[in-house]
Amino acid sequence: MKKSLAMKDRLQVVIKEYSAILILLALVLAMSILKGDSFLKSTNLVNIIRQQAVIGIIALGIMFPIVSGGTDLSGGSVVALCGVFAALAVRAELPIPLVFLIAIVIGALTGVINGFFIAYGNVPAFIATLGMMSAARGAALLITDSKNINGFYDAFESIGTDSFLGLPIAAWIFVLMAIIIYIILERTKYGTSIYAIGGNATAAKVSGINVRLCNFMGYVIAGICTGVAAVVLTARMRSGNPSVGNAYEMDAITCVILGGASFSGGSGKVVNTVFGALILGILVNGMTMLQIDSNLQSVVKGAVIVIAVFLDSRKRTD
Repeated sequence: MKKSLAMKDRLQVVIKEYSAILILLALVLAMSILKGDSFLKSTNLVNIIRQQAVIGIIALGIMFPIVSGGTDLSGGSVVALCGVFAALAVRAELPIPLVFLIAIVIGALTGVINGFFIAYGNVPAFIATLGMMSAARGAALLITDSKNINGFYDAFESIGTDSFLGLPIAAWIFVLMAIIIYIILERTKYGTSIYAIGGNATAAKVSGINVRLCNFMGYVIAGICTGVAAVVLTARMRSGNPSVGNAYEMDAITCVILGGASFSGGSGKVVNTVFGALILGILVNGMTMLQIDSNLQSVVKGAVIVIAVFLDSRKRTD
């Protein structure tokens, strides 16, 4: 009896630890059966990775607020705002590193505002980032007069369209960001503090952790990641579109939750968030290949995040 219970416990641990990759493998298998060669074509797989790079990078940043027990609903609007500034910089023929820097600074500034109101103003994360969602979108539309910004040089556009060693440049940027975020979140004292705050903020404060500063920096990092994602998206679209990014924050949050993070905070791994981004990408790609209506796709994506949160809630109460 004890052996069977121990085996059951070990199985539950394995499923919990590797749930993201198990779901990913199941989806790949299902699509391979349903669509066969058309799904497994290298062009289709590369397209999935290219499409998900932007959402994946945003998701990496949103991990910090979620792991610490907060949230960030401003990602989609901030990516539009950062993209507008990136587009203006490209049209002015500024070099690519400077384009990235400008977008990152704008993203970081939105994070500073979010972080200040949440960490030091005690404004609920939901309200503060909802306000930023509206403000950033309005600013993007105001700056551009609701028009797209075009006229990019080829080297910049190559970020969103070209490949290196068989993978899109956008995917390499995603990988680089994943490595950086992994080091920060899972290999530094600051990252340990973020997990501790998400687990029990009061205990973390008693142990000497500067909870306000850590939370503040989490939103700044989220903004920086969104700035990087904005450059990749702007290059891929070959224009600065102030209306782009609708519901990107929900897709990014879905990636984090699918990766096993908890809305209550204290858990979540970078590699699983990467898997979460791929899961969402394959799900959307699969529904498109199966000719499922785009509105129904939105319903399915909404259902996925609700189910993921429900299962997480059940795990915490068991």
